[in-house]
Amino acid sequence: MKKKIIITVVCVILAAACGVAVWKFVSPGDESESDSEMMLYADSVGLLTGTGLGAQNRFAGVVEAQNTLKIQLESDQTVKDILVEKGQSVEIGTPLFEYDTEDMSLKLEQANLELEKISNSIDTINAQIEELTKAKKKAPASEQLSYTTQIQEAQMNVKQEEYNYKVKELEIDRLKKSMESSVVSSTIAGIVQEINEKPTYDNYTGEMQSFMSILGVGKYRIKGTISEQNMQNLFPGTPIIVHSRVDETITWTGVVDSIDTEKPISGNTSGVYVEGSDSSTQASKYPFYVTLDSSDGLMLGQHVYLEPNLGQEEKTGMWLMSPYIVQDDGDPYVWAAGEGDKLEKRTLTLGGYDEEMDTWEILDGLKASDYIVWPSEDCKKGASVQKNIGGISGGMGSGGTEMIPAGAEDGIIPEGEEDIITPDGGEVVLPEGEDGVVPEGDGDAPVEDLGAIEDQDGEESAGGETPLETEAAS
Repeated sequence: MKKKIIITVVCVILAAACGVAVWKFVSPGDESESDSEMMLYADSVGLLTGTGLGAQNRFAGVVEAQNTLKIQLESDQTVKDILVEKGQSVEIGTPLFEYDTEDMSLKLEQANLELEKISNSIDTINAQIEELTKAKKKAPASEQLSYTTQIQEAQMNVKQEEYNYKVKELEIDRLKKSMESSVVSSTIAGIVQEINEKPTYDNYTGEMQSFMSILGVGKYRIKGTISEQNMQNLFPGTPIIVHSRVDETITWTGVVDSIDTEKPISGNTSGVYVEGSDSSTQASKYPFYVTLDSSDGLMLGQHVYLEPNLGQEEKTGMWLMSPYIVQDDGDPYVWAAGEGDKLEKRTLTLGGYDEEMDTWEILDGLKASDYIVWPSEDCKKGASVQKNIGGISGGMGSGGTEMIPAGAEDGIIPEGEEDIITPDGGEVVLPEGEDGVVPEGDGDAPVEDLGAIEDQDGEESAGGETPLETEAAS
């Protein structure tokens, strides 16, 4: 998995380098132009090594039940009594509601009468067929065809009535079973999430609402959201680290189970502006689901951060892909953007080598805030360098900033609840009137439909001031 991610990043960089080379070859220009004037593109060391990035690739997530029981009402039945209420805990076998059996009794009686009527109709038609058959035997040859046609038509009517008889029998059988089990009970242990006494079509999905839904307890998963701009960062099977929003040292692990591209959440819902980004861009977002290795310590409705597990918890330090490092007869070095964005050699002190990842540990010579160039024949001291501020992992704003909604279920930020993380110094401009303080109703509040469920991390969701979380690049 790690090697696949590294290969992807290398391919992106190689593609960019090839593009520059092709542009150089086909672009008209003065052949006498000095090599020092050739523009080269430099990538952030922080992005390449995964250091100084803070929450660059983090996504908002919320804990939800792995299993959900959705109950639809029978179209021809009415509810007599609802036996539970929203937010109530239920066990397997807990009665939920009761159908009106009086109405079903009337329907059953009517169905029996219709079944008897169909049976009498079949008997009548069979009697007609018998009479037509006798008459045909005595009729002259000129009338034989007419009798044959009448008999065949009557036989078809019998077949149709026999079909109607079977359908009505099934209806009667269903009504009898419904009367015998007029009280509907829960088949899972969980919490009653919603009760729609008069279900309508959901404006978002276009589907009919469930009469009642129950969130299962005991086995959780994480629901997150990802935009179309950074869809390449996740795919089914990606290992994930789940972070507590209150205590960074508390984590869980899991893998991406699926990304639901069939139900996009459209629109720009960030509510904040990042300098250098296009505020008019409308990016679709999609829900994705993470299956946990263990859900111990998590609570239903708890908000968390999600990030791809690239092995950042397995080793420390700065590890750079070896193709960036020039190792000839002398000391190892990289081509870096120096003063005035001019190219210079930067001598490195190397540590260990990771053969699986093809990376070297950088002990000295580079910082996360530096920018380096892919080595090529165009790399010469003093050449002009253009820094790739947008980074190499899509969906980022200026300075590699990504906005993570605080307290926003499904990645949608409620009004006045912005939580902005600027991992490598990207400047963030808040909308007019915002001062970086999260008002009452902060993001770790549980899901609204679940009632008052305390956040597992013990943080109170109302009151207090939460400053902006800023993590500058080292």
